[in-house]
Amino acid sequence: RSRLMHRMGYGVAIISQAFGAADPYLNDKNLEYLTGSKDRDAVLLLAPNGVAINQWASQKTENVGRGETAHAVLFVRALSAREKVMDGETGGENTVKKAAGVDAVLDFDEFDSVIGLALMKTETLWVNIPTPRSLSKPLSDDLVRLNRIRERFLWLNIKNIASLIHEMRRIKEDYEIACLREAFKIHTEVFEKIMSSLKPGDNEAKGKAIWDYETGMRGANVSGSTLDNYANNIIVGAGKNTAIAHYMDNNRDIEDGDLVLIDSGVSVGGYSSDITRTFPASGAFTERQRELYGIALEAQKAAIATMRPGSTLRVAHEAVYDTWKKYGLERYGYGRCGHPVGLNIHDSNGWVSDDDLPFEPGAVVVIEPFLSVPEERIGIRIEDGVLITEDGCEVLPGPAKEIEDVEKLCRRST
Repeated sequence: RSRLMHRMGYGVAIISQAFGAADPYLNDKNLEYLTGSKDRDAVLLLAPNGVAINQWASQKTENVGRGETAHAVLFVRALSAREKVMDGETGGENTVKKAAGVDAVLDFDEFDSVIGLALMKTETLWVNIPTPRSLSKPLSDDLVRLNRIRERFLWLNIKNIASLIHEMRRIKEDYEIACLREAFKIHTEVFEKIMSSLKPGDNEAKGKAIWDYETGMRGANVSGSTLDNYANNIIVGAGKNTAIAHYMDNNRDIEDGDLVLIDSGVSVGGYSSDITRTFPASGAFTERQRELYGIALEAQKAAIATMRPGSTLRVAHEAVYDTWKKYGLERYGYGRCGHPVGLNIHDSNGWVSDDDLPFEPGAVVVIEPFLSVPEERIGIRIEDGVLITEDGCEVLPGPAKEIEDVEKLCRRST
């Protein structure tokens, strides 16, 4: 928060998860990044020059009427009596304040008065709008609130703070990298169990069942998730379903000769891995499957070979496309080949594409070339995490992906 306020330099910021949450499956994590709070109703107020709070509480003190000066205030909604009974207490003001590290935690009843005082002394209001807003849909509650602020504080210049936060999130600190390493490690262990377990005659649902059980037994700091609101979903597609990019029905029987594609994410401390593997249910690729799998693996390796400080995701995309074109498969190659990961499994590039931003040490992206050949009932995606280092890159933990190693793992009995 201190670094963000330094970048702001002036004005007042209102940051919530709801501003601009255009995709219901990818909840904005900027508030969580700044406070650790996952409260969808919470709002963070940042004031580099300070804002007065608790003025009435100071009436009988030496600071009569002046209250306290705060730079970071978290507003939360008080629980109703029914919610306290049905859902339990979630921690009092001091507990939330300590966890978030803010100067104060206030009830929403005080929002209007505090923000009003803050805005009277500034010309700039920063808001968190991480994705484009639909022009055809009704305004969210937070955007309605923003319009009310505009009407009452006519002089305000509205600026978007999301790009500043995303720039900070793009380069991971040591703690974030440690969480991601552990997430990819756990993810690898679970995926190898699935790859060695699924056989012809099984239903795709067995893969999800293994996933749910294995991730659920890993402790409170670990959760299995793909996209943020998919509630522990995993893609388990067999046969023709491997060619569908985001197939999630997971209910088809696996037949002899089928490929199986699995794709999901593990979250450790809120930081998400993203891995995809494609493997033969019978334990051996057919000749055609082996050919296409080898090309997809070649494309992934070509992309990873480009990854170093100063290069870009676009260069990686082009390396994948060049591989498809080399084999006359460009019409079967699926769009982009990668994206950043972090607090979001599709992390913090928001509505500003990261494709041309030069890599810096500490950036973490996944590379996932995808060949989709529906007429042959074949889809192949191979996905791994890549950490940009000072002099190149490091591929984060992942399950077997070389052809012989995949076949050996799939033949293993559990």
